[in-house]
Amino acid sequence: MAQARHKTGKERGAADSVARAERLRGIISALGLAATDFLSKPKVEAMAAQWLSGVRQPQDENEAFLLFANASLLAMSLAVFTPSMTGQTAIDRLARRHQAADADELAALQALRGSRFRLLAVDVALPPLGFRVRDLASGEVLHLIDGEMPAACVGLSIACRICPVEDGLVVPVGPMTPLDEAMLDLARQYIRPNGRGLAAQKCAEALYRHAVRHGGPRVPGLNASAKTGGTFPYSPEDGPAHALAFALADRGAAPTERQLQAARELTSIDNIIDAMSGISLGRAYGPETLASAYETLALIQMETIERRAASGIAGSLDRVAAAIEREIADGELPTEARDMFRELRRRVRVTPPKQTAGNVDLDKVLGRIQALREKTVEKGCTEQEALAAAEKVAELLDRYGLSLSEVELKNQTCEGFGVETGRKRLGPIDACIPAVASFCDCRVWREKTATDEIRYVFFGLPADVAGARYLYDLIERAFETETEAFKAGPLYFQHPTSQRRTATTSFQTGLSDGIARKLHALHAEREAAMRTSTGRDLVPIKESVLEDELARLGMTFTSRSAPKGKRVLSDAYEAGREAGEMFEYRPGIERSA
Repeated sequence: MAQARHKTGKERGAADSVARAERLRGIISALGLAATDFLSKPKVEAMAAQWLSGVRQPQDENEAFLLFANASLLAMSLAVFTPSMTGQTAIDRLARRHQAADADELAALQALRGSRFRLLAVDVALPPLGFRVRDLASGEVLHLIDGEMPAACVGLSIACRICPVEDGLVVPVGPMTPLDEAMLDLARQYIRPNGRGLAAQKCAEALYRHAVRHGGPRVPGLNASAKTGGTFPYSPEDGPAHALAFALADRGAAPTERQLQAARELTSIDNIIDAMSGISLGRAYGPETLASAYETLALIQMETIERRAASGIAGSLDRVAAAIEREIADGELPTEARDMFRELRRRVRVTPPKQTAGNVDLDKVLGRIQALREKTVEKGCTEQEALAAAEKVAELLDRYGLSLSEVELKNQTCEGFGVETGRKRLGPIDACIPAVASFCDCRVWREKTATDEIRYVFFGLPADVAGARYLYDLIERAFETETEAFKAGPLYFQHPTSQRRTATTSFQTGLSDGIARKLHALHAEREAAMRTSTGRDLVPIKESVLEDELARLGMTFTSRSAPKGKRVLSDAYEAGREAGEMFEYRPGIERSA
């Protein structure tokens, strides 16, 4: 009986080890995918193109697409483990920067760094999971754990990269390539004599190049679909959008609320293009639920783009259509993608924005802001006039906000407005942008235009966005006015000619800092005074409205630390800062405006 209990304990321990190895396999796959962020995409594409140079002419666009997809996958798998000139691989760079979340992720990262490309003979299936494999170069016998590897692999020789996870237990990472006799003969050229192992990197490159140019065995469930013998090139490890599509397929393409929000947040032209590809390939190679899942993903993201456009945020389905045409012209998408996109576009239905409560009062506020513009921006202004106007804008916005009930505020429709700077580099005035947004209870983010120029988007309730737009224009004109005055003054001419450009930038930096500090201080004073006098705090209500609307638009943001400051001339900087902080509100702008 004691012997039987001891055997049961060993079996339980073995099963636990196998289960942990299978769990680590999934983590290793995800980390391997993350490492591709450290690759040079042009180099990977160049390698794939070089391998394809010896391929016969494809019969149609779909075959061309599959050939390139397969070549790109193999090239990327090779590049991830290829050392750079410094001896570092993409995996090494990932390991330096990645903070492991738990012990399993740390173990998976260590296993990935210890991976090796091997030639394996699959000898027998080993229950409860995996196969006994034999290294053709060293003779070493290993237990390969892979819950998706089909039983038809027994008796085959395969080439793959494996990661050690426990004594004798290994898991694969990347593609698994079945070998025919021609490929085995090629691989044997890289087996070093006298048991010195395999010239792994050279062997992998030679085998992948051969597989691209001449093809190889197709094993259903390993490197080919069980439906048609073709291969579906995507997997959940290919990125968040693909992982979401596979998760949708498991549910029959009916998204949960969490999946719906995830799809919105992943909205991009590239992901819609990938979804178009997934629809086409899913229909060709199955299962149909996968094609439907990619279709659902595309529809959600196309609807999100339309919602963003209706809210005044840059982007449109026309841009997506143009990108799809480019992909078709480059052979990256089959021509059928054009018709698929048109059909999906016809199905996109975006409800018109709901009517904003208090439209009459809103029109009055917007009209008054426009009147202020005509008295300041259109005619030029100093910093004192700009801040006096800002005070008036704040008064108008607060008065309007207090006139509405909480329900009316929450029923308003948010909108966005883009400020085109015409610049490709950050300038001193950009430090004012967050202060302007905060002053007007808006959100703001920075993006790049198609010409790589900086663009800011203010997003919030209509009156607040109008105020932010106006205040930015005021500050921009004040910068022009004050910079001209500075350059005409004695401090500017005290500097040598070689330092005058730096002096101007230093003055503008100080001016920007001074204005931003003043706006932040004024905003805090406004809010405190409003709470004291009325007992209401509009900011949390507006924040709630903004959060809900941004969630519907799938908008998420990453804060970046401020760039390191450039060298400034202290006297010019102080002159600008003092100019920015000495603003006093005077009745230079009529209260009746």
